[in-house]
Amino acid sequence: MTAALALAVIGVTILLAGPRLAGAAWTTQAPRLAILAWQALTFSAVTAFALAGVTLLIPVTTLAGDLGAVFHACAVSVASAYGSAEFLPGALAGTLLAGVVPAWVLACAAWELCSGWRRRRELHRSIDLVAELDHELGVLVMDAQAPAAFCVPGRKTRIVVTTGTLAALSGDELRGVLAHEAAHLRARHNLAVTLSQALMRAFPRVRLFQVASAQTRQLIELLADDAAAADVDRVSVASAIVSLVEMRAPAAAMAMAQEGAVLRVSRLLQPVAPMAPWRHRLLAGGLWVVLLAPVLIAGLPTLSAALNDLCNI
Repeated sequence: MTAALALAVIGVTILLAGPRLAGAAWTTQAPRLAILAWQALTFSAVTAFALAGVTLLIPVTTLAGDLGAVFHACAVSVASAYGSAEFLPGALAGTLLAGVVPAWVLACAAWELCSGWRRRRELHRSIDLVAELDHELGVLVMDAQAPAAFCVPGRKTRIVVTTGTLAALSGDELRGVLAHEAAHLRARHNLAVTLSQALMRAFPRVRLFQVASAQTRQLIELLADDAAAADVDRVSVASAIVSLVEMRAPAAAMAMAQEGAVLRVSRLLQPVAPMAPWRHRLLAGGLWVVLLAPVLIAGLPTLSAALNDLCNI
C-alpha cells in the first residue's frame, strides 16, 4: 500500500506540475530535448498510475519467489477480494489502474494510428488527381493561387507546394521551405505528434496531455526550422514562414506555417545561444530520473525483501 500511495503521489505531481514545462525558456534552445521531456512526463504519469494498480493487486514480495509462490499470492488475493469487504475497494482500484487504463491508452494509440493512415491514404488519392511532379524540384506541384506547402508522412512520403508558393517565394525561401518539410519526413516527426494526440484522446480533460500535444507540435516545427536554417540563411526561412502564414493544409499533412509562427519567426531572427553541454547533460539526466522513478518505487519492496532475506532470488 505504501508503494501504491507513493506512485499515486508521483503521478498526481507530474499531472499538476508537468504543464509548467511549457514556460521554460530552455525548450526553445533544445527543442529535441524538450520533446523528449514531454514524452517522459506523459509516459511516467501513465506508468506511475498503472504500477500503483499492480502493487495494489499483487503482494510484490512474492514476485521474487518461485512460480508456486506467485500462484499462491494470486489465489490469496482472489480469496481476499471475495471474502473481505475491506479488500474490495483496493482490488477494484488496482484493476482499474493496472488493467483498464493501459488498455484504454493502447486502444487510443491504435485509433490514432489507424485513423491517421486512413486520412493519409485519402489525401494521397486527392493529390494524385490534382498535382504533378516537378522533376527539377523533386516535389509535387498543385495548380492553386494560394501559397501553401506541406508534406505527407508515412510509408509513402511526399512534399507538395502550390503554384502560388512558387510565385510568391524567392529561390532561397523555397529552398528553406523544402528543407523544412524534408526534415519533418526524415525525422518522422509525425510519430511524436501521434503519441501526444493518443494520450490527449485517452485523457482529453487532463491539462498535461493537452499542453504536451500542443507543445510537441510547436517544437517539431522549431526542429524543422533549424534544419532549414542549416541549408539557407535564417532570414529566408523566417520570410517564407511569413509568406505562408495564412495557408491551410489537410489534417493528415504537416504544414509549413500553421504552428507558432510568431515564436518561430522571432527565434529565427533573434537566435538564442546554444545550450551549454553540461546543462544539456543535467536535463537529460533529469529525464531519466522521471522515467525510472515509478519503476524503482514499484520494485523497492521486492528489493528490500531480498536484501533482508525475506524471499529467495
